[in-house]
Amino acid sequence: MGRFGVSMVDVAPERFNPTAKQKEAHRLLKKNRILLYGGAIRGAKSHWGCMEIISICYMYPNSRWAMLRKDRVVLEATLLKTFTENFLNKGWQQHVVSFPQDTLVLTWDNGSQILFMGENYDRDKDLNRFKGLEINGAFVDEANETQEVTLDKIIERAGSWFHSPGCPSKILLSCNPTQNWVKKRFYDKHKAGTLPPGVAYLQARIFDNPYIPQDYLDSLKMLPPQSYRVFVDGEWDVAMKTGNEFLREFDTDKHIRANNWDVSNLIHVSLDSNVFPYIAVTIWQLVQNGTGWVIKQVNELPAIDPINTATKAGKNVGEWLNKIGYTLRVLQYGDKSTKSRNNIDDNKKSFYDLFTEAIAKEGFRIEDKMLKSAPPVAGIADFVNAIFAGEIPGLSIEIGENCKESINDYIETKTDKDGTMLKKRITDPKTKVSYEPHGHLTDTLKDFIVAAFHTEYLTFINKKKGLGVRALSGI
Repeated sequence: MGRFGVSMVDVAPERFNPTAKQKEAHRLLKKNRILLYGGAIRGAKSHWGCMEIISICYMYPNSRWAMLRKDRVVLEATLLKTFTENFLNKGWQQHVVSFPQDTLVLTWDNGSQILFMGENYDRDKDLNRFKGLEINGAFVDEANETQEVTLDKIIERAGSWFHSPGCPSKILLSCNPTQNWVKKRFYDKHKAGTLPPGVAYLQARIFDNPYIPQDYLDSLKMLPPQSYRVFVDGEWDVAMKTGNEFLREFDTDKHIRANNWDVSNLIHVSLDSNVFPYIAVTIWQLVQNGTGWVIKQVNELPAIDPINTATKAGKNVGEWLNKIGYTLRVLQYGDKSTKSRNNIDDNKKSFYDLFTEAIAKEGFRIEDKMLKSAPPVAGIADFVNAIFAGEIPGLSIEIGENCKESINDYIETKTDKDGTMLKKRITDPKTKVSYEPHGHLTDTLKDFIVAAFHTEYLTFINKKKGLGVRALSGI
């Protein structure tokens, strides 16, 4: 009988040929009970899971394992197909004693078994199939398509099969980048260094798979930039549209540009005073285009802990302006609530005062461009979306590709029933601080545009109300 530490290439006469990244995943799995191998498409993650389960079945006679996809239809079209074509059809079929297609329970000649299962959550929300399930462990392929409660049930059942002495309990998962529970439970904690003991994450990239043809890799360059970052680069911190976006006309293909700042052109700073998850600060420039204007976001400076105070956030802006060699005045925008005076200190200075004073101390003159009263949010949303859609003559918007936090926020911020911005609150599990995760950078965008182009905004609203249109210009 072998041990789990035995190399995969030595577990059977039919030698495996794992990639370097698959070997790395194997080493991580040796040290941990649960491993998520997640990231880019075509990174050989499913192949790795099959290889690991076969290996441990061979090393530990009479062991019992589950291999799972979201339902049987998907299972047969994907994971089972990979298992059959890459393993059963390449030598492992001779070790199969039985594999009835009605139950999909494969029995090896050493008594080990693999139970191919569909989660079938739509038809079995109580997970009755998993009750009483006795297994040593499991491989959940594309875990992002399954429910978190299913993983909890597998954790509960893994190790409940006692007929293979010395067999370790292991849970393997694969997935592509997602914004659901998998990201929160694994990737975010991995990034923060807070994964619990015995749990590990390994990043997968398509380039880890040496068997991918170059022609296919070249064809992927035709994907939209956001899709390429998610599915090819395997980035998790990239948002994808899911519907009901506040900035519904924002299109990553059309509006993201490799633009940069011009120190000879005026810089506009837009501020939102929320403290968590950051103080939102965006940097803008206006470039004349004939008789119109290109509205360019050239940078973002979200102030996260420990600089998420008004003074430190303002100092950060001033230092950046000096760093790039900017010497002109700074035009300041944002929500008028930032000017509310506080009653904490004797000076009763507002968030706006503290922020702009910190910029001024770095050598810059501030020009206040905030509106005295904020227009209705739903109307601003319609106006900004009309600009994104190319429906406002002479105005267009470009977002710098370096503004990744902003781009994600513009995609993830949703519309409420009344046309305003939907802002749901969450609670940080570590700090217990309650905050709104989305919408703050989007606030800076809308507050800047409606103030900088207030005349055009009024023309747009009056036209919608049927009040007539006057020839109004400029900023």
